[in-house]
Amino acid sequence: MVCIKNLEIIIIGSEMTLSECEELILEKSDEVWFVPGGYELLGILLKGSRPFPVGITGENLYFQYVKPCFGIFALHLENCKEIEALKDDFLKNGFEKVK
Repeated sequence: MVCIKNLEIIIIGSEMTLSECEELILEKSDEVWFVPGGYELLGILLKGSRPFPVGITGENLYFQYVKPCFGIFALHLENCKEIEALKDDFLKNGFEKVK
């Protein structure tokens, strides 16, 4: 598992509700997939019981991250070279594409 501190991420929202975070990801993204809690996104474990929005715009990736005791964050990872592999995995696993 990857430590989130080791990635060059940009925090675009913090201390958000699930709805606020989802809205922000939908707004920023050209394409949005819902992945289940427990999914490892680039080695990052997405914690939670409900599906998480993962947004894609070009080589930019947007996702929410739940940090216990700190809340929900909306994160942006620029120049993600794994976008095509992620999309293939989302399709293979039958994840819902909403946008």
